[in-house]
Amino acid sequence: MKILIAGGGTLGRELVEALPEHDITLIEVNAQKVKALSQDFGKRKNFKIIEGNASKRYVLKEANLEKQDVFIAVTHDDQVNLFLSLIAKKSGRKAVSRVKEPEFIPLFQELGVDAIISPEKQAAMDIASKITWE
Repeated sequence: MKILIAGGGTLGRELVEALPEHDITLIEVNAQKVKALSQDFGKRKNFKIIEGNASKRYVLKEANLEKQDVFIAVTHDDQVNLFLSLIAKKSGRKAVSRVKEPEFIPLFQELGVDAIISPEKQAAMDIASKITWE
């Protein structure tokens, strides 16, 4: 599967590690993160990193958005993730997005994002499930 990831922070890095059998293109705006990711994953034949702003049309063109199967938006900004997910959907791609603020989840759902991940909400649910009161 061909996967395009926007955001090379902790979650983006973890996704690259978790999906070694897939063709991954990752877009990251921070030059230091690009360098670190290149050092860690650059030898993988099925990994490509692009330094740039994923919101820019020419960056998405360089990343071959039109040829990707799935687009994953994991930047630190919910509005950017929504914008990128809508571009991906408009291009006919499956869109997966991280949502940091749980109150935005209904909007992402309403606008047709295929899968929505809220690490903060998931962490709260995990913690709550581990609490036992005696």
